[in-house]
Amino acid sequence: MNKPADVAASNRPLSNTKPVKPCAYEEADLGFRNHWYPAMLSSHIRETEFKTLTILGEDILFKRVDGIVYAVHDECAHRGFQFSAKPESHTKNTVTCYFHGFTYNIKNGELIGVPSDPSSKLVGKVKLHSYPIQEAKGLIFIFIGDIEPPPLSDDVPPAFLDDTMHIVPFHQEDVHANWRVAADSASEFNHVFMHKDDLLIKYWKQPLPLVEMPKGDNPYEGYVPLEGPGPKGFKDVFREVIPVFEYQFECEGEKGVIRSAFDPKEHQGTMNLGVMEGILVLPCGLRIGPWGANPGEMGGDYYHYEWYVPIDETHHRYIIAWGKYVANAAEALKVEHDVRTRWSYLEYEGFNKSDVLANEGTQRAYSAPGYAFGEKENLSRIDGYCLMWRRMAAKHNRGRQVRYGGKK
Repeated sequence: MNKPADVAASNRPLSNTKPVKPCAYEEADLGFRNHWYPAMLSSHIRETEFKTLTILGEDILFKRVDGIVYAVHDECAHRGFQFSAKPESHTKNTVTCYFHGFTYNIKNGELIGVPSDPSSKLVGKVKLHSYPIQEAKGLIFIFIGDIEPPPLSDDVPPAFLDDTMHIVPFHQEDVHANWRVAADSASEFNHVFMHKDDLLIKYWKQPLPLVEMPKGDNPYEGYVPLEGPGPKGFKDVFREVIPVFEYQFECEGEKGVIRSAFDPKEHQGTMNLGVMEGILVLPCGLRIGPWGANPGEMGGDYYHYEWYVPIDETHHRYIIAWGKYVANAAEALKVEHDVRTRWSYLEYEGFNKSDVLANEGTQRAYSAPGYAFGEKENLSRIDGYCLMWRRMAAKHNRGRQVRYGGKK
C-alpha cells in the first residue's frame, strides 16, 4: 500500500505519559491504543525473515528468531532510515541500518554497535521502541500501547483461545476503508442485502431473507452488553424478527421487485437461526457461530472469526479465521482440510468479498469532513447494532491512537 510522504513520515510510535482513559468513537480514526491486535498470519513470516507492516499508523518491523517473533519500530534511531527499505542483518538476533551501520538487538530494540564510533555513548542507551508479541492459534498478535499489556484473552472474541478450539486462519488483505466502516456493520443482519446473489448463500441453502424488520421500536433490543471479566463488547442473539424475502416498490408508474435467492412463499413467519450468535469485541474482533444446525450445513458447528485492524486513517487489514471444537488431532486435521479445501474459498470469494466491496464503496463518504459517525448519517431503528457497538467501544476502549506528534 502506498502512503503519501507526509503521512509515512509520521508513522512513529507514541509515548503516553498521561493516564489512560477511553476516547470518543468518532476520534478513533487510527483505532484504540493499549490493545492487542492480530498483525498477520503466522505462516506469513518464516525463520530469520523480516516483515514490515503499518498498524494503527505505526511502521513496525517483524523478525522470527528461533521460532519466536519479535517486533521493533521500523526506523533507525540515528537519522530515521526505514530498515525495511533495505533490510540488513549480520546475525540472527540483530538488524543493521543500511545507511550508517547502526546495529540493534531485534529482541529488545537496544543499540549494540556503531561501526564508525564503537565507543559511542549512544550504545546501550538508545533503544528502538519494542512491541510485545504473542503468537496464538496461527496468528501473531501485537500490543500497541504504553501500559502493562492485559491478558490476550481480554482482547479477542470468546472461545478463540480455548484449548479444544482448533483455529484455521486463511485470509488477510488490506482494505481501502477505515476500520470503523467495517466494524459498524460487522454482523448486523440487514447488510445481508448485499449478499443476496452470493455463491455461499446458494450453496448453503439457508433461507436468508433480503433484510429483517424489527418488531418493536427499541433499536437496542436483542443486543446484550459484555461488561464483566474478559473481552468487552456485545452479543447479538439474533432475536426474532420479521424476514423480508421480497420487496416491491413503485417509481413513476413503474413497478420493481427485489427478491432473495429463496421463494418467499416457502419461508413465511419469523426467522430462526437457532443457537447462532454474533459477538463483536474491542478492539476490533468478531465471532459468529456456530454455523449450521446439522453437519454439512455451512460446515456444521464452525465459528467464524474476523478482525478489522487499523492501518491508517483510510485503510484496515481484514483477517479471517475459522474455528471448531475438536477432541483429538485427527479431528483437527479434518477441520484443516475442510476449511482449506472448501470453506476458505466459499467463505471469502462467495461471501466476504462482498463486504470488502461495500466497505470500500462507503469510504469516500466517511472521508468527507463532517459526515461520519452521527453528523450527517441518517440512522434509523434498524441501526441498533451500529449504535450499540459505538456505545460499547466508546465506553471500554483503553485510549485513542494518534499520529506521532499529534495532540491527544
